[in-house]
Order: sequence, then structure tokens, then C-alpha cells
Amino acid sequence: MGKNDVTPKRNKPKILTKYEQFVVPRLKDIPIWVREGLTDEEIAKRLNIHIWTLGDYRRKHPKFAEALERPTKWETHVYPRLGEIQQWFQEGMNAEDIIVKLGIGKTTWYEYIDKHPMLAELVKWSRSVTISRVENSLLKAALGYEYEEIKTIVEEDKNGKKRTRIEKVKRHQPPNPTAMIFYLKNRAPNEWNDRREIIVDTKALEQQRKQLFLDMIEADVIEAEGELLEESVAVDDGFEEPDEDVQ
Repeated sequence: MGKNDVTPKRNKPKILTKYEQFVVPRLKDIPIWVREGLTDEEIAKRLNIHIWTLGDYRRKHPKFAEALERPTKWETHVYPRLGEIQQWFQEGMNAEDIIVKLGIGKTTWYEYIDKHPMLAELVKWSRSVTISRVENSLLKAALGYEYEEIKTIVEEDKNGKKRTRIEKVKRHQPPNPTAMIFYLKNRAPNEWNDRREIIVDTKALEQQRKQLFLDMIEADVIEAEGELLEESVAVDDGFEEPDEDVQ
């Protein structure tokens, strides 16, 4: 037999692992199961593997981990309702009530505001719209305005037939002094604020305090000398000199 007469080696059949046998063919099905709400235990049963094996495969195989990844509450609770959130803010609803409506926690809400610029911009814009509406209403109350009052009047004729008549009356709402004051104090504080800025010369006050202190000391010294003088006089008046003739 020559050197070239070499019998070709037969390729041994590849032995599939459990991952290749049970998981790989179902990788496209796993995200569907996740969206349906299946737990890891239920998915493991469908894949015919143990729950511990599922955890091991999750750590070792990125594609499997990605397939098992569950959507966050941002994807399920917040993002689909951005239009409603905008409307709620415009209606004057506060963040606490909106958080309850969305079914998320307060910490999660503020975390999503930090992570997702679209939510942060929406919140900022919605609040500015509400503030603008309030400002316009305040200005309207401050200036006064015309409005139309509608009354529905039901009348009955001689035959007992009822007839509905709509009556429109134009009325005038006079300017509100409280709204005027509030608006002016906030829009033109330099001209309308009650507070006045007082400039205090601290050096002059310090000199005044020193002078007052010196005056007090001087007054105490004069009073003390007067008291001593009175005492000495009282002693002199009560002193009797001895008789020189007495021996």
C-alpha cells in the first residue's frame, strides 16, 4: 500500500448539548412567552430543563439572557401613556396622583424622569402650560372681562304646552383688586413690593456703640465719686474733736 493510499477518516457526529438541543430552537419563542407573562419556572418547563439550568444558561449565553429579558415598567406602564400624562398635567393634576394612575412608585417615576429626556421635557412643558394658563386667568381677573350668561327658561302657554327658551345676557366682571395687587407684586416687584431695602452703615453704628459705652463709663465714675464724697462729709459732720484742756 502506497503512502497516498490513505483511508479518509470518518467525521464523528457532533454531540449536541442540552442548550443546543432544547434552547436554541426555541429562542424566538422565549420573548413571546415573556410578553405573555410566563415566569422563569414555566419557561424552564416548556424548554424541558431545570430552573437551575435556566439560570446557568442565562449567565453563559447572552442571546438567551436577552430573550428572557422582561420589559420595564417604562415600556409597559409609562411610555404608552405619555399622551395621557400630558393631558393630566394640563388638567392641573399633580405628580402624586399621576403616579398612582400609572401604577408605579414615586422613586421609579423620578428615576424615569432622569433616564428618559422625553418624559422630563413633557413634564416641564406641561407644567409651563398650566402655569401660563393660571397667569392668563389671573391677568383676566385683574383687568376685568365680559362674559355671556346663558339661561334656559321653560315657559307654558295657555294650552299647557311647554316651550323652552334660551336667554343670553352679556355681563361684565369688574377688575379684582386682590388679583391686581398679586399680579403687580410678582410682575413688577421693584415698583410694587411692600418691602423696602434699608442700607445700614455698620461702621457708623459701631462708632455710636463705642461712644455710648464711653459715656456710660464716664457717668458711672462721676456717680461713684459723688457717693464717696457724700460719705466723707457725713463722717466729718459726726466727728467730735477732743477738748484740749482735758488732760
